[in-house]
Amino acid sequence: MFPVRSLNNRLLAITLTNLVLFSPTALSLVEEAAPADDGVSPVGLEPQQVCADGACTITYPASFFKRYAPINALDMVNNLPGFALDDGDTESRGFGGAAGNVVVNGARISAKTEAPSAILGRIPAADVDRIEVIRGQVGGLDLRGQNVVANVVRRGDASSGAWSGGTSTYDPGGGVYPFGELSYSTAPSFGEFTMALAASDGKSIRERQERLLGADGTLNERRFEISDEDEENYNATLNAVTQFGDWRVAANLGKDYFLGVGGETSNRFPVDEQSNPFKLFQGDYDRIINTEVGFDVGRSLGTAWRAKAIGLYRERDYTELQSLIRGSLGEIGTQEVDTRRRSITEELIGRLEFDYSGWNGHTIEINLESAQNTLDSSFSLSALEGGLLVPQPVPGADSTVEEERLDFLISDSFQLGAISIDAAFSAEDSTVTQIGGFAEERSFFFLKPSVAMSYSPTERSQWRLRALRNVGQLDLQDFVSTADLGDVELALGNPQLSPETTITVDLSYEVRGDGFAIGSLTAFHDWVDDVNDLLPLTGQLEIPGNIGSATRAGLRGELTLPLDKIGLRGGRMDANASWQTSRVDDPLTEQPRFLSEERQWEAILELRQDLQAQRFAWGAILFAFDSFPFYGLDEIDTRGHRADMDFFLESRHFEGLRLRLVVEDVLRDGEDRDRRVFEGDRSTSPLSFREVREQSRARTISFEIRGDF
Repeated sequence: MFPVRSLNNRLLAITLTNLVLFSPTALSLVEEAAPADDGVSPVGLEPQQVCADGACTITYPASFFKRYAPINALDMVNNLPGFALDDGDTESRGFGGAAGNVVVNGARISAKTEAPSAILGRIPAADVDRIEVIRGQVGGLDLRGQNVVANVVRRGDASSGAWSGGTSTYDPGGGVYPFGELSYSTAPSFGEFTMALAASDGKSIRERQERLLGADGTLNERRFEISDEDEENYNATLNAVTQFGDWRVAANLGKDYFLGVGGETSNRFPVDEQSNPFKLFQGDYDRIINTEVGFDVGRSLGTAWRAKAIGLYRERDYTELQSLIRGSLGEIGTQEVDTRRRSITEELIGRLEFDYSGWNGHTIEINLESAQNTLDSSFSLSALEGGLLVPQPVPGADSTVEEERLDFLISDSFQLGAISIDAAFSAEDSTVTQIGGFAEERSFFFLKPSVAMSYSPTERSQWRLRALRNVGQLDLQDFVSTADLGDVELALGNPQLSPETTITVDLSYEVRGDGFAIGSLTAFHDWVDDVNDLLPLTGQLEIPGNIGSATRAGLRGELTLPLDKIGLRGGRMDANASWQTSRVDDPLTEQPRFLSEERQWEAILELRQDLQAQRFAWGAILFAFDSFPFYGLDEIDTRGHRADMDFFLESRHFEGLRLRLVVEDVLRDGEDRDRRVFEGDRSTSPLSFREVREQSRARTISFEIRGDF
């Protein structure tokens, strides 16, 4: 059951977005919208579009973004009309599969742990000459599976920097939590360097009211819970590019440290007068240290060939300590469970890329990549027995998992009449070996063909069609065992897990109006094999496993509109929404159901107004997310529904400074939960109990000063 406030918020956000995104009025506005005119922006600063060889490139000069007073390149990319930044998947297979949809100076940065948004956030806006959005033919950019790409072109002829600092507080919670970031780019005669330091303190607060219901719906227990965790984060990076004759050498260094300490206190009040109220405290300590070193070396080989060698090493050192303490209200209590987990994940990648342009009208790419992923994991669990914490046996608790993989790709981008085609053939061979706890060795071979086509019937419209096969990254953590103290469950590993494979077909249509108005709609269909989900074992055990084949289909839409025509001078609206349905046969009931942990819909509506003459801006983001189901052996857990909004005010009265007030989670709506637990196998057993949770998030209030130099 959702609270009335959450339901109203959800209906407001999804209704506004759908009305704006798919109504005839919106489509006509895309065609007719005029450039924003607040009386300050001069003519000639609007984007320019050129379509050739199947690709449409819209160039946004740096001057276009002045209306938004950007401090860094991320501010600029986030304000690209009709463009949604994709940070890629840092956990995907190797380097080639981790790409987002942004390049810098036409090349990917040799980094994987860091998302494109983090890298863009360290490039000062003063160092950006222009941003090119390429739609359609993106062959040669090494961004497999993308057909809309942003290329950030840097000036590289001067030194510039950006900085930010501020504090956050929380309602409820209070306190003062500082944060700050400093980045500097310089371009001496021998290269280009960008350095950045960032530090932040923060807090995560969730308040929950939960009801424990019996099988017949009667109230058995009320729970009042608060989750409170203090967080620290520190980050240092260096990106460098230099030229040695015909050789271009780039390097990327990064170090990140995160510490989270806190826990969840649950005060529980049984309805039964014979039972006394009690308290459960789940303590949590998380420390994560990420290290990454990457480089690439490239040069031309004659007039037709260009080669690049990429090397990347990254390490993730993760420590987690958890405890479960039970006691009467107002007392310290007794520790009943203690868990300790330490895992070190390493990835080493070597990659060769060759581009050939000697065949007229064709761009040939040949890539060869070798990757090695290793996980060393140890886990221990102690439970209270006879007044003492006694170590408990956990199968697969101490284990080493290693995956070695070789990936080959050849692609050709060419024109066939008015249709642009990017076709690729790829194959990979991998071996997974596990020792300690479980002992297993398996090999896999996959073919991964893909084709992307685009057609532009006019300079203001484009059709795009893609078909490709993806192989999911095995999460090596699924091979080892841990525990979930929140639901008092062991999470066993499975050495027999196979990667999920997906065949995707999608069709997109995009139309562009005058100025920066743009809209697109995409229909997609996925065929999924070896679906990764929970697999029931004998007794009351379950493990990550492959449960068969599934399908997924849906729609995605995006729209950007200037709002001058409706009286909001200097205003713009960005909206995006998605809806999907899925089907897989449940391994227990053998009946069709939705895929686990996937939402059916989500919607985001962003409004902002930049008043350059008044040196002032404001904006609001309304968002709503559907819940998603989780299917276990003896439970169905539905959670994740949320609807809320963020708001900001920005003053630009001081030259070179931006004073910004941000309020996040204005309505304090958190993720609701409805967990139904059965007495045994949920396909044959009756309902045992039900947990219904309504959650509130702490409102975050931040004041930030941003500047450049």
